[in-house]
Amino acid sequence: MRTMYDDFLQLKQKDMSKAMEDMTFKYINPETQQPTKVPASHYDKELSREVERTVAQATNRQFLSIMYSQLNALRKEDPKYFFQALICMDNNLNPKDLRMPEQIAMNHTYEFIEDKQKQERKEFRFFNQDITSEYQRAITDPSIQAEYMELSNYFENQESRELDRIKEEDLSSKQSKAETSIYNNLEEIEDDYERDY
Repeated sequence: MRTMYDDFLQLKQKDMSKAMEDMTFKYINPETQQPTKVPASHYDKELSREVERTVAQATNRQFLSIMYSQLNALRKEDPKYFFQALICMDNNLNPKDLRMPEQIAMNHTYEFIEDKQKQERKEFRFFNQDITSEYQRAITDPSIQAEYMELSNYFENQESRELDRIKEEDLSSKQSKAETSIYNNLEEIEDDYERDY
């Protein structure tokens, strides 16, 4: 059975962008009860983006995933040392230099964390409540989301202009070399011609 997806894959980029604009418009935002308007030009721009930039974003996400996996494995392997290491980092302490009062405070703090984990279960957060609250604010506040997207778009556009400039310089350099090569070949042909006569 043929689907919309099958037809979509056959479209040219401009038509894909228009189709995506129409599909997005059909989504009624539950908060505003309005259709979602995204111009086709946005999709066209995104579809035109060079793969290298998308790969860079995927690489960053992969790096974060690796870091998360390692930290999660360390936490599961030995929660006590995991949390104590975080406490050291948060307080700018080097574990090699811990004095007796700091070691006692470290053990006490870990016991405190353990008790909080048991009491709060899934609600337990290691970070300070201000940090957790700020994360919740950032994930739900559209103005913060928009600010970061504008900044991201600005850097993407700046990067695009720089890449275009480099490509243009590279193309000009190649053209210049080709013209020089043609000019040198013509001179050699003229020299050969003059020698023959």
